[in-house]
Amino acid sequence: MAATFAAILTAYLLADFIFQTKWTIDHKHQVWVLILHVAVVTSVSYILLGTFHWRILIVILLTHFVMDAIKVYGLSDSLGPFLADQFVHFAVLAGLAYYFPDAANAGWWVTGLKPDLSKWYFASLSLISGLILCIPAGGILIGKLINPFTYEIGADGIQGLTQGGKYIGWLERILVMLLLLINQPNGVGFLIAAKSVLRFGEIKDTSQRKVAEYIIIGTFLSFGWALLISVLTQKALKYWIP
Repeated sequence: MAATFAAILTAYLLADFIFQTKWTIDHKHQVWVLILHVAVVTSVSYILLGTFHWRILIVILLTHFVMDAIKVYGLSDSLGPFLADQFVHFAVLAGLAYYFPDAANAGWWVTGLKPDLSKWYFASLSLISGLILCIPAGGILIGKLINPFTYEIGADGIQGLTQGGKYIGWLERILVMLLLLINQPNGVGFLIAAKSVLRFGEIKDTSQRKVAEYIIIGTFLSFGWALLISVLTQKALKYWIP
């Protein structure tokens, strides 16, 4: 079950958060673009499973098409629909792993590799999933969580480099995950302190209190999400490679 879930979860995350470009997202209301995206999800699932398990692939294709169509044509691009969409996708993948637990074990990644190497394959998938959840997926989630505060402050209150906040968030979550995976959690405290000095040094009066609170909320969300996903990734890696 764990092997099947690792394969189809990584395929979903790769297809949705790495291979899906901004152009695809902007044009997904066109049916052929939506079909192309669903085909990518299904194809990557087939490759990572290592077997043409038609039941799993059909369910992934149909559910992903239906959910993305509902989101594109009927829902807004806000936090609630995003969370609902992710919940449904994760539930479907977990259900498929439960009902077809041995699907990945029958694929060429397991049958074609030595047992020790196949464990490393699934450990690598777990690490890839963790990185995607922590960095790009986490960035989207945090962005939607703090979006109401962005509107409250206004664009003039949070001016900076183009996408500077996005890349700062990516870097800090990468560093948090790296520190935890190499068993150096004390370094996370140093990162928080360093960011506090760098970000709050420019806030000199009470008129910028909203900006300060906005930064604090975003920072805690970013570090909290990185810590959560890093711990889960660490447990997944230990499952495959004790």
